Amino acid sequence: MSGCLESEKRKIRHEFLALRNRMDSDSAAVCSAGIFAGIKKLSAYEKTKTVMFYLSCGSEVLTDFMINSALGNGKSVVVPSIKNFRNGEMYAVKISRLEDAYLSACGIRQPEINSDNIVEKDNIDLVFVPGLAFDIKGYRTGYGKGCYDRWLKSVPFEKTVGLAYDFQVTKQLPIGKYDMPVGIIITEKRVIQIKEN
Repeated sequence: MSGCLESEKRKIRHEFLALRNRMDSDSAAVCSAGIFAGIKKLSAYEKTKTVMFYLSCGSEVLTDFMINSALGNGKSVVVPSIKNFRNGEMYAVKISRLEDAYLSACGIRQPEINSDNIVEKDNIDLVFVPGLAFDIKGYRTGYGKGCYDRWLKSVPFEKTVGLAYDFQVTKQLPIGKYDMPVGIIITEKRVIQIKEN
């Protein structure tokens, strides 16, 4: 990645993380509930049998109540678990309850990875993706580790849904050749269907 592109991305990360961190917990809860209302209106979510959420941390869109709802409705839930933070090696791991996850050394919650709980991408119907910022073409800026972009590489575009507060959506983000767009962005105010690039 060029130094100029990385510098632009760092600036975006700093700007949008600061914006997100300004939200109070009540606003985050209300907006997250609005986002979940948008999710539940998706026919793809209604039909899905196996769904991938992320385990929210910090000021991210809250997902614990979404996961509990999905589990309560009989859906299989998988979440990301990073095996190697240096090379971004990530797996989708099945959980049956939130307590299956622990707080890793990097400050994110994730379940243990073993041969019995890894779920292959082909068996996942819908993938919810976090981000610091999204643009109207579906591209996202994450934390810079590249875990999601690597993992999403072979996931069909139409199966991916970015979750964001509305202020996290901007007109255009700096993108590199490895950046992967999502097919839909859901905020508390709107559902943005992305046309495949």
